[in-house]
Amino acid sequence: MRAGDFEALGRWIASRPRVSGLLAGMAFGLLMALAYPPVWLWGLVFVAPLPLVLVSWHARERALTCAFWCAIGVSPWWLLAHIWVARVSAFGVVPLVIVLSALTGAAVWAVAGVQRRFAWSVWTWGLIWVGFEFLRGQILAGGYAWYFLAHPLAGQRFLAWPAAMAGTYAVSLLVTLPATALVAWSIGRRRVAWAWAGVCLAWVVAGVAVDPWPEATGHLRVGVVQTDVPQDIKIDWAMGQRFEDWQAMKALIAQAGALEPDLIALPEAMSPGWTLDAVSLEHERRKMLEFERRGPDGVMERYPVTLFADELILMQGALRTPIMIGGPGFEGLHIEPDEHRRFWYLAEERYNSVFVIEDGQAPTKRYDKVALTPFGEYMPYISRSDWLEKQLLGIGASGMQFDLDAGKRAEPLEVRLADGRTVSVAAPVCFEATMPSVCRRVVGRAGSAQAMINLTNDGWFGWWEPGREHHMLTARWRCLELGVPMVRVANTGISGAFDQRGRVVAQGVVDAVGREVPGRGSGVAVMEIPTVSGRTMYARVGDVAGWGCLGASAGLVLAAAVRGRSKRGEKAG
Repeated sequence: MRAGDFEALGRWIASRPRVSGLLAGMAFGLLMALAYPPVWLWGLVFVAPLPLVLVSWHARERALTCAFWCAIGVSPWWLLAHIWVARVSAFGVVPLVIVLSALTGAAVWAVAGVQRRFAWSVWTWGLIWVGFEFLRGQILAGGYAWYFLAHPLAGQRFLAWPAAMAGTYAVSLLVTLPATALVAWSIGRRRVAWAWAGVCLAWVVAGVAVDPWPEATGHLRVGVVQTDVPQDIKIDWAMGQRFEDWQAMKALIAQAGALEPDLIALPEAMSPGWTLDAVSLEHERRKMLEFERRGPDGVMERYPVTLFADELILMQGALRTPIMIGGPGFEGLHIEPDEHRRFWYLAEERYNSVFVIEDGQAPTKRYDKVALTPFGEYMPYISRSDWLEKQLLGIGASGMQFDLDAGKRAEPLEVRLADGRTVSVAAPVCFEATMPSVCRRVVGRAGSAQAMINLTNDGWFGWWEPGREHHMLTARWRCLELGVPMVRVANTGISGAFDQRGRVVAQGVVDAVGREVPGRGSGVAVMEIPTVSGRTMYARVGDVAGWGCLGASAGLVLAAAVRGRSKRGEKAG
């Protein structure tokens, strides 16, 4: 395009803030949808910010109008990305889309407001955008670090390497530079354009030579058991279904054990019993509780409620391979009957836990999930009031129970393998693997964890396969940031393994005769990952890029507001 064409486009945008804002939001959303799985044209993330950069500069005199219509335009993208939420909570998907769209519009408004007051500030677009990414991903409602500009680049090591230095937010900041440089060039800010082009060139060139991740010091073979137990919303696991699912799980565990892995892992919440840790199991046994089930011949059969845990522990002892499995964890459990002789499991604390079963004994090692999933395991802000939480559950998510407590200790589990080795494993649960600061805590800054095993329940996504793909994609960034390999064990898929550089080393499972399991079926696989002992710079310094962008954004917006007030005062005088 010629200079006159850019000027004409700018005048058109400035004269039509509603239309240009709406189109910019729609274009951004379309490009983001194409950049993400399942299409995964990852290069489009560099183009996606361009419409927003254009309107934030040329429509800056009508910033609020443009930002509002931009939020309207981007809302179909946020709805598409979260369409799976509707089957979990039809009420919840609407406010979620509104908030995410509003934050997109707020970022455009903030940038336009700053650029209106400071003509030199076209270069600040990326700082403010990433500041809003960090606000959403780290602070608001416990953090929702999904769908960042950086995420589609996980497989491009030469572009993703800054994550090991300063986190994923640093990569998002770099992604904004080409679009900002192009707009700066079009409006005559050639120095800014050349500076950002130089930074982009250095970014790519350095990526060819730089390798900021630790080298492997060993290996770990993990037997992955993909159970295909939906548990879409974790409301209720009927007794008969538990029994049937457990029979299938036993066959899968035996199949995985025959492949001689170092460790067998089952997904989040897959323990079919009510308790699993040694203390709680002993309390159950003292109560001598039983359940009934109608057998194949129609006769009612009675079993102790500890049946599932007892059989699982016996299987582990026979295999001599440690087993990691998700299940309910308790502190201070006491089981009490009511007037109908139904027994209630009451406890001082109840957790979403990961257990390690070793030596054929009831487990004493566990990790309790420290960061509960917003709106899945608790309601940010709302859960402070039991009454308000109950009312909203009745409206939008009937049957769900938000009765979990956050774990107290974010530390790896020491697992003793059958060959005598001990490996230190960080076990972020489900949503935790998408949260940079949480995984940094769980892995440890000093290099304690040698690998990550992420047990997850992706039954939430139902038929929406892109949700599963993005959940896995986001988890890969924890490997890129921390330099620690990961095995991901998902009940309905996608199970996979990544090395310390975030590269996919295995994906998918096979059935009993070795055939690849399509989609969300059950099966097993042995996935071998390296183990490491070093740490990246990010593991030591944390999200300096995110905090820096948030601080810079707040300072720029505040300075623009002060300057705007002073100018209004001068006019009034």
